Amino acid sequence: MTIDTIEELRAELRGCVFTPTERKALEVELAELIRQRNEALAAEEISPLVLRLMMHQGPPLR
Repeated sequence: MTIDTIEELRAELRGCVFTPTERKALEVELAELIRQRNEALAAEEISPLVLRLMMHQGPPLR
């Protein structure tokens, strides 16, 4: 699992047309990847600022 995988799934959800079943499956996959990432980050005790930046879900930060 990488940050790129999470961003790719987010892009797919924003830019593609899916059936409700497909969209739900992708949303579940994305939520699980984010949960795994957050768990790994918490275990490493990464700085709160870095964690907030990594969890940013809007447009790219400038």
